[in-house]
Amino acid sequence: MSIQFKDLSVNIKNKDILKKVSLRAEDNRITGIIGPNGSGKSTLIKTFFSLISYQQGEIFLDNRNIKDMSSKEIARNVAYIGQDSSSMFDFTVEEIVKMGRFPHDSKTRNIDDIVYEALDTLKIRDFAKRNIRTLSGGERKLVYLARSIAQNTDSIILDEPTNHLDIKHQYMIMNYLKNCNKTILIVIHDINLALRFCDKIYMMKDGTVFQSGSVHEVFTEENIKSVFEVVGTINRDSKNDVFFTVER
Repeated sequence: MSIQFKDLSVNIKNKDILKKVSLRAEDNRITGIIGPNGSGKSTLIKTFFSLISYQQGEIFLDNRNIKDMSSKEIARNVAYIGQDSSSMFDFTVEEIVKMGRFPHDSKTRNIDDIVYEALDTLKIRDFAKRNIRTLSGGERKLVYLARSIAQNTDSIILDEPTNHLDIKHQYMIMNYLKNCNKTILIVIHDINLALRFCDKIYMMKDGTVFQSGSVHEVFTEENIKSVFEVVGTINRDSKNDVFFTVER
């Protein structure tokens, strides 16, 4: 199920945050959005869920304008994991994950079975009865990913899901996304995770798409220097995997 942003522009308080940005995430692929702070990455994906209004452009889900879809219909097709993992309320982990079933017919399957399958997928069944507010930021990210698994959508949009996670859990999440056969659109800040897991990259700068294409096309030393203002080298290890090293 493809996700497309076409010529999207956002202006907030007379400041252009996005300037005619076009992007397409394809079925069964990980499409990454990368760029420095303030480049418009999070703003772009928030427009999909009406968290931020856009003044120009269109957004499509499987070639259908999302303005013609109800919020519940969108939620049956696309899950969202935001950057903020805080919680104001004393929900248990089980209750949080169960919220993923809200857009669906409750009679389709036993909800508890779906919830615990999602928790088992991420190996966090032991969290089920815990208060979400007692968990670390990284643990909460796993819970919200479990909620998206329970939501059982064809697509997932994520905003920096590996923040606050140790290396083990970063790779657990990225491996799940790589192998889940869904359309994945992810804002990611780690160049090496993007190099390893993304199929396509949109590199943003100053509210525009600076470059897009395969990771090997986008992640050149020249592009990284132009966008992130750091000097480094693209290397290959003994397994021919590509990684980026910043020069000191």
